[in-house]
Amino acid sequence: MNNEETHPSGSLYAPAVSGLMTFSRLPHALQPGQAEIDLAILGIPFDGLVTFRPGARFGPNAIRQSSVLCRNYSQQMEVGVYEQLRAIDAGDVNVNPFNYEETFRQIEARVSELQSPGAAVVSLGGDHSILLPILRATSTNYPGLTLIQFDAHTDTSEGTLSGHRYHHGTSVRMAIEEGLIEGTRIFQIGIRGSVSSSAYNDFAKEAGINILDMQGFHDRLRRDAFLEKLHDVAGSAPCYLTFDVDGVDPAFAPGTGTPVVGGLTSFEALDLMRSLRGLRFIGGDVVEVAPPYDCAEITSLLAAEIAFEIAALIAITRRSEPPQAPAGRPS
Repeated sequence: MNNEETHPSGSLYAPAVSGLMTFSRLPHALQPGQAEIDLAILGIPFDGLVTFRPGARFGPNAIRQSSVLCRNYSQQMEVGVYEQLRAIDAGDVNVNPFNYEETFRQIEARVSELQSPGAAVVSLGGDHSILLPILRATSTNYPGLTLIQFDAHTDTSEGTLSGHRYHHGTSVRMAIEEGLIEGTRIFQIGIRGSVSSSAYNDFAKEAGINILDMQGFHDRLRRDAFLEKLHDVAGSAPCYLTFDVDGVDPAFAPGTGTPVVGGLTSFEALDLMRSLRGLRFIGGDVVEVAPPYDCAEITSLLAAEIAFEIAALIAITRRSEPPQAPAGRPS
């Protein structure tokens, strides 16, 4: 594929509602070898480890459908995303709704396959349990990773639901316990609400996770100090952004499985993302979009914009540095 073939087919050439439903109308390519690419959009339609309302398995297709409004140039980021990045929609991971272990293996293998030639991967979930296998692949390919997490929850549960250690509320804890990432390199934004036990917060504190809860967000000094520390700690290290849409207030994102009131507005969330320019982004995801609970598709519209803005952050990174193979793999 040449560079023109990895650009979206804009509405100047075909109606926005026609053709194969890919993210941002990007070309569809299942195998990385079909094109030299900088960015792969990957669907992960799995919600087998939710603890409340299911439905996130329908998230990837809903996000893709809303993404027809995501065009090339980000006015706020000031970057032509698809001018800077040769991008494809890589389809969906072949998940098994009855076997999370097999699904995790499939996710890890697919993400690693796409990352190995040097492509950034932006995943569309799916529940937040998919973060763990993504980090298993990404931390191998990009050692010293910094994780930036927008979320209402810390996802540091002990995972004792019916004896299971793995669900969508344990992914961060499991990543730390598996040694995939250091707690001090995790920055969480939007934390709020009630939890089952103070043990969640105790673990986060002991691990050194940096948390900007909603009270802290509304304190300008605390917010600025948090962002300054984030930039200092991340430095030139690879950064991964995971965005759980329940980090946004349900007034702006009702279509999610575990909504928590008192969250970020859609503008606040996007504005915070844009403050992250200058960091070295190598991938990201947007998760927990559950279309059955959405209203007028506003959650999937927001999720599509979030995924596009993650791509914009990656485009800014690629603009300032030459493409390179992941550090954890031979070039």
